[in-house]
Amino acid sequence: MSAKTVVCFGASLTAGTVSFNYVELLQSRPALAGFRFLNRGVNGDLAWSGLQRIDQVIADRPDVATLLIGTNDVNATLSERNRRHYREFYKAPIDPTREWFEENLRAIVQRLQAGTEARIGLLSLAVIGEDLEHVANRRVAEYSGVIRRVAAQSGVGYLPLHERMVDYLREHEAERASLPPRLEYRDGLVNIGTAVALHASGMSWDEISRRNGLLVTTDCLHLNSVGAGMIADLIEAWLLGDD
Repeated sequence: MSAKTVVCFGASLTAGTVSFNYVELLQSRPALAGFRFLNRGVNGDLAWSGLQRIDQVIADRPDVATLLIGTNDVNATLSERNRRHYREFYKAPIDPTREWFEENLRAIVQRLQAGTEARIGLLSLAVIGEDLEHVANRRVAEYSGVIRRVAAQSGVGYLPLHERMVDYLREHEAERASLPPRLEYRDGLVNIGTAVALHASGMSWDEISRRNGLLVTTDCLHLNSVGAGMIADLIEAWLLGDD
């Protein structure tokens, strides 16, 4: 019996070049030997830009498709500098909004449903920074609510990544006492650039995370092995029918 094809679709958290690679984690798990994983993550993708390349996923003829997209849509709303960055560098045709995100996410799901027989699962969003009271994470919660609603109305799976991360951060807050001061979310690319430079010099994503006093992220946007492991755990359980 041939392996089932699973397309993992999303932005940088999926691409795994500037974040711990959860697709590689899935590929390495013995329980998932009956699945073949294709990484269709592109750094910086908004839901809109993901929609522009959805034909590639349809051409993969997936048996399963998981979608983790929306972090950049949130990030684009958090400052004027971020808004300009996504308009100018990523060629967004309008200023990103929550309504536009929902429109594009629905279109992605509809295209997959029309063009494939794939079982589809939508993941809610990872935290942005680890201050759960910060406006960034309040907005992440709002966008994750959109994802949950789209999943329910479209009849597809919902994988609660955001909820799992929030629970983990609350339960493990005491661990910060043994870490350096927590890096806080900053708009722009300063935190990301520093983390990527450190990784290029030989430091692991987990070492960067600890250096920055963080528990699940490396630079407030991308993930260490704990955060990526949560994604892999959710997808594995869903694939095996344990969700």
